[in-house]
Amino acid sequence: MSIDDVTGPFGAPVPESVEAELRANELNLFDATAVAVSSVAPAYSLASTVTAVFVIVGIGLRSPAVIILSFIPVLFVAMSYFHLNRRNPNCGASYSWLSQVVHPTVGWYNGWVQVATSVLFCTTAPLLAGTYTLQFLHSAFHAFSNHTIHSAGPIGIVSALWLILVTFICVYGIRWTTNAQWVMVIIEYVCVIGFSLGGIIKVAVSHPHFSRSFNASWLDPFHLHGWSAIAQGLALGVFFFWGWDTALNLNEETKDASKTPGRAGIIAMWLLLVVFTMNIVAIQMLLSPAQIANQGSAVLFFFGQQFAGKWASYVMIFAVLSSTVATTQTTLLPAARISYAMSRDKVFPALFGTIHPKFKTPALGTVVLAMISLFGILLSTLSTSANTFFQNLVLNIGVLVAFYYGITGLACAWAFRRTLGKGTWKNLTMVVAPFIGGAVLIFVCYQVIKSAGMSAIWDDVILLMGLPLVILVRQRTIDKEPFFSQPQIAYDTID
Repeated sequence: MSIDDVTGPFGAPVPESVEAELRANELNLFDATAVAVSSVAPAYSLASTVTAVFVIVGIGLRSPAVIILSFIPVLFVAMSYFHLNRRNPNCGASYSWLSQVVHPTVGWYNGWVQVATSVLFCTTAPLLAGTYTLQFLHSAFHAFSNHTIHSAGPIGIVSALWLILVTFICVYGIRWTTNAQWVMVIIEYVCVIGFSLGGIIKVAVSHPHFSRSFNASWLDPFHLHGWSAIAQGLALGVFFFWGWDTALNLNEETKDASKTPGRAGIIAMWLLLVVFTMNIVAIQMLLSPAQIANQGSAVLFFFGQQFAGKWASYVMIFAVLSSTVATTQTTLLPAARISYAMSRDKVFPALFGTIHPKFKTPALGTVVLAMISLFGILLSTLSTSANTFFQNLVLNIGVLVAFYYGITGLACAWAFRRTLGKGTWKNLTMVVAPFIGGAVLIFVCYQVIKSAGMSAIWDDVILLMGLPLVILVRQRTIDKEPFFSQPQIAYDTID
């Protein structure tokens, strides 16, 4: 294949450095689904966010209702990803779709938000892995003092080592990455589901101290009150489900690229709803509200200990560790693919567009993004409490995810607007549901930032920084590349 035969979207020739392509037809539906569910990382999400929902937002025992309420708009957005991917299976996913159906400026801005959010997450997630690693070594082998395992410096060092390992696997190849995801997803799902069922059975049979019986009102979203609390709860709920769209960013490496990734994302959403709801219900049945509130990111560790003793807490630590490593890996993956797609369109630095000739991965871009995250981890060691630093960022990430999910849902409704009246079910899943999901998530983004004020500084920085950047890129490339002058399209068939 000659360089003249290799073209990017809109007929633009790609740079010589990207003559090598991603490894096509490598993943099947099971692989894509494993990546999607492990990207969300139930054990990690539960460990990092349950206490935040319970205490910070003030939802309390209505936490399962927040999960159910959050599931609905995110599922609607998953439908939009499915339909947009059918028409344009591009590894840039929503970056590419928005560029085509809304405006290239909007697409570039959305791509920036996704990459920046992923880098921010790859700074925070390894911190939890570092915390749990030290906790495990301290509890099992008395390797470190109690002061050491809660110190930002040691946590930062261990976190950096985990990030380096994850980066190596991502660079080495998509098959290595997927095989690693299979192992980690089996570990965490067996642990989380098994312990959740065990905790529920234990309460039903022996009624341990502080436990309570299941109450159906926990699942009722209509018992939630206050727009601010609901919006913050939804932002954290979106963070719970964030990650299923990784399967869409791997579409160019997946068999039947126009359908398999979208199906994997929707299947993952339903699986995750069951797992999250079951675990939070089990936690609330076995632990008292005060115990949940006091545990922070160690809530699953404590839950396992209360369920079956010290050995179970070790198993749960291992599950959270594998989950955290898995989600860090599958957050770095899509960020590298999005930046690769943007570089392929010549609207992002060229180094992100290089494909390793042997591994068939955007190796250099992956390493650069990991180095930025590594710098963030090192900065966190200057914080008096890495745990506080981490918790403050969870809500911020949820808001950013709500933004780019929401704008993609609205874009899907706009893209298929001409199909209205040509098929009731298709119109519901292509236009109505994506519009509702997108509008709800954009409202959540606005409401949380409005209520948080200066505490939402990370959201403000990332969202505002994208504006001058997209203007600068547009001015420098509009006369040289076809990206910003591409015509917008709308789909007029439901096929």
